[in-house]
Amino acid sequence: MQFTLSALFFLFFTMTVQQCHARPELLDRIVAVIDDEIILWSELNFRLRVTAEQEGLSPFAESDRLAVLREETLETMIDEHVLLLKAERDSIAIDESKVDEILREQYGAIKRNLGSEGFKEMLVRAGLRERQLRSRYRKEIRHSMLYQEMLRHLAFRLHITHKEVEAFRESHRDTLPERMSFSRIKIKLKPDTTVLGSQRTTLTTIQQKLVEGENFESLARQYSEDPGTAADGGNLGCFATGQLVPRFEEAAFLLKPGEISEPVLTQYGYHIILLHEKREDALCASHILLRSSITDHDRKKTTQELLKLRRRALAGEDFGDLARNHSEEPQTAMRGGFWEVVPRDQMPPFLIPHVENLRLGEVSEPFFLEDGGFIVKINDDQSTLESLIRESRLTESMRQTIDEFKTQIHVDKRLNEDYQRDGTS
Repeated sequence: MQFTLSALFFLFFTMTVQQCHARPELLDRIVAVIDDEIILWSELNFRLRVTAEQEGLSPFAESDRLAVLREETLETMIDEHVLLLKAERDSIAIDESKVDEILREQYGAIKRNLGSEGFKEMLVRAGLRERQLRSRYRKEIRHSMLYQEMLRHLAFRLHITHKEVEAFRESHRDTLPERMSFSRIKIKLKPDTTVLGSQRTTLTTIQQKLVEGENFESLARQYSEDPGTAADGGNLGCFATGQLVPRFEEAAFLLKPGEISEPVLTQYGYHIILLHEKREDALCASHILLRSSITDHDRKKTTQELLKLRRRALAGEDFGDLARNHSEEPQTAMRGGFWEVVPRDQMPPFLIPHVENLRLGEVSEPFFLEDGGFIVKINDDQSTLESLIRESRLTESMRQTIDEFKTQIHVDKRLNEDYQRDGTS
């Protein structure tokens, strides 16, 4: 199943809302039968619309590519249903109470986002009762969990030998594998300590005045060096995740409404943050900024720190230990620098020039992103390569399991059959 639980909720929520405003569609009909399970035209279109939008296609304008995508999407959905039936045939179980827990959490979030009246309006326009919508959501959650449990069951049967790992490593001595595991070390870009020292004196003054009860807006107008917000008392308005620098957002998220942060250092300088409101999808805050410009000297200093760590890694020190002890990115440092697994053809554009000439086990030269410098390693340790091989084998095992089980059940695809349009089409 190609969607996570949260993505499934987003899929069915957004598609239900979109269906309310879309042009009239074909009357619902069965497009596939898998034993005693069915896939409806409406269910296929729910999935198709998200996939089409990811490719930049309009889900409402028919084209040759959309027709192919519809066929591919239906095949994927059929495979999912086959694997789910196989899981049930093999008595693979999931925790039903966990299904209900996720349903309550995600369904509640949808209702809060829409509001009571908005939610009722959405149900009316979609022609659904709330019970029907909850039933659809619960079914998708349960199917997703059962699917993942089936994958774990298949993965457990796969044993990867040391010989196979060495063969994999040898076969990719001169070429990168289809999927790569990356770890990284980050060193933050920080202004010179003499600049920071003078700012700390001002910060202490501001903090003391806040303790004494002076108004945050007045202090922002007096001290903040952010030309875009100082005149407005430091008001940043509301912002979603990813709109501001990560360190600022992380610090703001930890606050409660009305709380003021300790000084937070980003590439722009020191911030004192006042959180006004915490919403489901956004934070609303003000700040006082004392600027600290990053100079070429600061960048060179960070580069030298990264080069030292790179030399130590190349000399044989464990990259994971170096990341745990020196990386200034807590979320990856605690995992020994592990960052993510990326398909070769889906590598982020910013990363390509820094790793395209590397091989398994090699470490990149330093490069800079946002507020820090990085070195990246293409992981080649035993457990990582075992995992990559197992993942590849799992795809093969899943395909074989699906194909074999299809011969034991009834599968009937009806996508290209003639059908009637409704009177308004």
